[in-house]
Amino acid sequence: MLNLIHNETLKLLRRRRFAVVIGILVAILAIVSYGQYRQLKNQVNRNWRADTQQRIAHFENNLRRANTNASWARSLRAEINRLQFYLDHDIEPNKPTAPMFVRGFANVAGFLLLPLLVSVLGSDIVSAEHAEGTDKLLMTRPVRRWKILTSKLATLWIFSTLTLFSGGVLAFVISSPFLPARGWAAPTFSGFATTGTFRPELVRQLPLWKDALIAYGLEWYALLTVASIALLLSVVFRSSAGAIGTMLASLIAGTILTRLSPDWTAAKYLFVSALPLADYYTGEPPPYDGMTMAFCITLLGVWAIAAIIAAYAIFTRKDVFG
Repeated sequence: MLNLIHNETLKLLRRRRFAVVIGILVAILAIVSYGQYRQLKNQVNRNWRADTQQRIAHFENNLRRANTNASWARSLRAEINRLQFYLDHDIEPNKPTAPMFVRGFANVAGFLLLPLLVSVLGSDIVSAEHAEGTDKLLMTRPVRRWKILTSKLATLWIFSTLTLFSGGVLAFVISSPFLPARGWAAPTFSGFATTGTFRPELVRQLPLWKDALIAYGLEWYALLTVASIALLLSVVFRSSAGAIGTMLASLIAGTILTRLSPDWTAAKYLFVSALPLADYYTGEPPPYDGMTMAFCITLLGVWAIAAIIAAYAIFTRKDVFG
């Protein structure tokens, strides 16, 4: 099995997909880091308390508008509660630092960027064999098919882990020249989501490093689900373009759906709706009622297991010469 995983790793590296992923991460993080640096310079002579109060007033005005949908209203209330909590405890929110930038990367990138990058890595891990003409040779080797697919799944999970880890490391390395590098022990607060009266006793306080570990662990779990679904599509489609296109379309369409159709509650069972686990952990209200953290974790687990079972069922019965 180790030899098979080693072989799959070499194949993936030879296709230069992981190099492309790292290049994309470097480019995006460099641009965003510079933007954070400009924000930090603009805040030097500003009164953060006055700015925070102004933001709260702006959000409250938005809430009073008659056309505000329920999902957006929940997000606004949660943000108002978060900012008011910081004001009451004399804590400056969102002060740009390199550790805070690393922590925020889990929330922002976990929603769409990281799933897209993992899809690029995994959606052709099987279908590429057909494109390269090596599928018949692969399927006729004296190795059981389930072992072949297991090695591909393990390789994909390894590179999904490396993608998330690389994103976190690059976020710190690239942002450190622009932002203060200290602050891993700074207090963080989460749990501001509310379905009625705000309850400050539910707010959790953790040091930043521990909060970041939890957020990255949740996003790692979500990326394993994305990788499992990408594997299934790669088994179903003989064309690499078909597998990658379907996965990317699913992620983008699902993301748009959660924003534009908050009343279609059946959409909460789509795996895309549960992907931003770090956001839900922080306290950002989910797009649909009933999407608790336990629900999202269970939903992603069901999708991953179902995708893996389907992938094995199809791959082990595939016609070698079909």
